[in-house]
Amino acid sequence: MPGFSIRNPYFIIVICLVLLVIGATSLIRMPVDLFPPINLPEVVVATFYSGMPPEDIETNITNPLERFFTLAAGVDHMESRSLLGVSIIKVYFQPGTSPDADVTEISNLALADLRRLPPGTLPPVVLKFDASSLPVALVTVKGEGLNETQLHDYAQFQIRDQIAVVPGAEIPGVFGGTYRQIMVYVDPFKLSSRQLSPMEVVKAVNNSNLILPAGDVKMGPYDYFVYSNSLVDDLEQLGKLPLKVNGHSWVTVNDVRTPTRFNTTKCASMARNPPTSPS
Repeated sequence: MPGFSIRNPYFIIVICLVLLVIGATSLIRMPVDLFPPINLPEVVVATFYSGMPPEDIETNITNPLERFFTLAAGVDHMESRSLLGVSIIKVYFQPGTSPDADVTEISNLALADLRRLPPGTLPPVVLKFDASSLPVALVTVKGEGLNETQLHDYAQFQIRDQIAVVPGAEIPGVFGGTYRQIMVYVDPFKLSSRQLSPMEVVKAVNNSNLILPAGDVKMGPYDYFVYSNSLVDDLEQLGKLPLKVNGHSWVTVNDVRTPTRFNTTKCASMARNPPTSPS
């Protein structure tokens, strides 16, 4: 090869010039993307059952869904987490499969298995996720004089909306923080004596704590807005909610709960009501 190059110097020079031109042209035309798509499809399935402990979430929701998802084609492996009131399953597919087809297949399987899950389970939320969807920035919120609940509300309802309108940004998720949750502990003997079940208590509390539109009332030249008193403001009102009515007598939450007071706990999740802006 060295001898051939010495005997044909012009030929070698031409080849080098051709390679140089091709390389420069390829470099100029090479597509550049800050977040290039990486075809390693992953589908995330989130299933919610408010108040169910992690052990029951894993046994009654996570495990049945994982077994059912094995029917999907091209599954590489699965990962799952069972938390308080939520089951998160990540289904990884073989490289090269269609992400849209994977989401459709997992969605159909999740809805088909919904009837086998405990009554009251919300329909699963199925999202497409890949390596290019990883966050590139994390925003931490702190404030003096504010507790974790106020910080979470401020990030969820104000800072999150400001970030979402940035060009190229998706709606970010808010993690951490706490919100108040009231736990009602019922006495099974009191329920049996009144022929009630725990699910009837749950349904009665949910049906009595709703946001309902009432409308307006026109009186002469005035038009008044009418607000329905359908939300519970404090624990005392929650204890007076009727569970069962029979003639002129009724059973309230106070009649079936344990002698201890309501337990007010804090859980890391999304706030239910938008807060006021901190000063």
